[in-house]
Amino acid sequence: MRHLLACAALAALLLRPAAADHRFYLAGQHDFEAKRGFYLNFENAAEGPGPCRLTSLRMILGGGDGKQWRFAERRGDWQVEHTYRARAELTSTTGRLLLDGIEVGRIDGGYVPARGPLTYSDVPGWASDPADYAIQQTSVWVSGPAGNLVRATVPASDGPPALALFAPQQPQSAKLNLSPGQAIIIEAEFRISRYPEVRSLAPFIDAYGQSIHSRWPGKVKSDADLKRATADEARMARRWTPPTGIDRFGGWKQAGWKEKPTGYFRVTQRNGVWWLVSPEGNPCFYTGMNSLCGLVWERTPVDGREWLYQWLPPRTGATAAAWFMNDWGSTDGGNTVAIQASNMLRKYGADWQKVATAATSRRLRQWAFAGGGKWGAVPELPCTPVLAHYDIPNVARHPDIFDADIRARFRETLRKQIEPQRRDPMVLGWSLGNEYDEIVTKAEIQDILRKPSATPAKREMIRFGLATLYAGDAARAATAWRVTADTSDSLMETDPTPPAADLERMRLHYAEAYYKFIYTTVKEIDPDHLYLGFWIVPGWWENADDWRVSAPYCDVIGYDRYALDYMDAQTAALVKETRKPILCGEFSFPPTYRGTRGFGVYPTHVADEVESGDAYARWIRAAAADPYCVGGIWFQYRDQPLTGRGPGKGTALVYGEHYAFGVVDLCDRPKVTLVERMRQANLAAQKLRPRAAARVKAK
Repeated sequence: MRHLLACAALAALLLRPAAADHRFYLAGQHDFEAKRGFYLNFENAAEGPGPCRLTSLRMILGGGDGKQWRFAERRGDWQVEHTYRARAELTSTTGRLLLDGIEVGRIDGGYVPARGPLTYSDVPGWASDPADYAIQQTSVWVSGPAGNLVRATVPASDGPPALALFAPQQPQSAKLNLSPGQAIIIEAEFRISRYPEVRSLAPFIDAYGQSIHSRWPGKVKSDADLKRATADEARMARRWTPPTGIDRFGGWKQAGWKEKPTGYFRVTQRNGVWWLVSPEGNPCFYTGMNSLCGLVWERTPVDGREWLYQWLPPRTGATAAAWFMNDWGSTDGGNTVAIQASNMLRKYGADWQKVATAATSRRLRQWAFAGGGKWGAVPELPCTPVLAHYDIPNVARHPDIFDADIRARFRETLRKQIEPQRRDPMVLGWSLGNEYDEIVTKAEIQDILRKPSATPAKREMIRFGLATLYAGDAARAATAWRVTADTSDSLMETDPTPPAADLERMRLHYAEAYYKFIYTTVKEIDPDHLYLGFWIVPGWWENADDWRVSAPYCDVIGYDRYALDYMDAQTAALVKETRKPILCGEFSFPPTYRGTRGFGVYPTHVADEVESGDAYARWIRAAAADPYCVGGIWFQYRDQPLTGRGPGKGTALVYGEHYAFGVVDLCDRPKVTLVERMRQANLAAQKLRPRAAARVKAK
């Protein structure tokens, strides 16, 4: 739990108020970073938390020719309850946007096809803020000179309107293979409606955190159902006996070989295959679970929307433990509640925290998981705690590690976090920060260059650029950086604006120094545990050099990947290039239950728990066959609340994520169909690993 709280504090400081963003994709097949493909969508933004207004809604046609994106746009005067027909015409050199047969925009250029499926009727999770309208797409049609390529209708929701509000669309996809130079026509029908007066449909959430408006077999209807679930699980667990031949760290005792025990996790390469080695010396392909065990996290905001709930736990007495204030670093006194806490109190009684924690540890052993991952830990299971620097001031997005005082403070805050678990064999490895937060960006280097001349990071960037890029010629550097100076000292007094290539070299210099400082400092404090980096996300970075520059400063490269397949070509090439073992810290395939339970639709969604378990098994098989991969950690243990985990305050139905990521639900019941498939995949993984060695040897 302390790891979770430290991370929450870090996230809170990084969180800043932002404009609301709502988008709806009628059709798209694009690679935005590569500037290829096309999309036809709606975009909207509002100052502050929103909602986005119909009056500012824009329809956008985007076309990427591999060099740049070009856009056509249609703004406002949208009619509600009118059936529109949008049409986009694209060639390799031109583009037109029509609405109800009338041209509303042109693109002075064309498109180059991107790979991947056509997506439609899609509200991306990163742009799903509240809006005062709703868009319902009914069809999409893509055609070329030879006829139809895609023609599809969008299925209407089967559930009641009140349930559909929690997941107003089910994103769709279809195969679409386009050839270079191919002209296409994209047509889509849609309607725009006013967002309903939701209070007239309230309440939405029952006493157990479930949608009032949904029905499914096994839905909890009473406290007796909760208590009965404990007995049901005990019966099912008879076929979930913990696997034999596995040490308490997840190491495989029957591998036929063993390394010298060190009391800590480490890695070794054997016959061309990287292995994690348990503290007892046994080889291990690590299968883990994030966010253990979520007793009071994640929580949902309550203030201003109490009317959503049929019942909320009392704020005093035993259920007071479910209530919190000022989550995500806010200071407005906002209240949040952990619905699962009240469920576990009903289910397990006064010792619910102790009982639920023990159940988590027992379950993971029964399900053949090696241990935990990020965002929390339970006794007797390994974990990957996340270190933080939230109490160290940033010069831009990160601390100024060229400042001796900052380095000393940074070292001390790392020491305080590491020291309590310095000798703990259950720590698989340390990491610091998470994902994009630890990417050094071009924008922050430019920001640093505008700081006062005494700023150590600024002085180092100018020193490095002058010495490395301009051989010490201050006048030449000044000209390139669009400032006036003729000495290194006078350059320090300017606010340079280097060209993109110079800025990138400075960025990588800063990034390398930053990652090196963290790695060497952690290893000085604790030379025994592994260091896993910062869980880099391929594609969510400045460019692939972020992988390259951080790789030397990890024992194992910790990365996160949310995709339906295990690996992509770019990441695989980077892995082979850097020749380091890798550990996936987050992946998931949350079911949508076809919109029948009110959960959101995550980009790597599947329909149900069968598909989720099957996707997990495919992923684990592929990972175990990769000679560089030493394991994967599922996100996450428990489902998120239907009304969102926040942050947020107001009257919206959902704030933040609300996905069915969990292997247990908010009533602390295992998803049997899912976990049985996971268990079989975990048991098979250790035996699949030697085959990777055989393939490497064969090559």
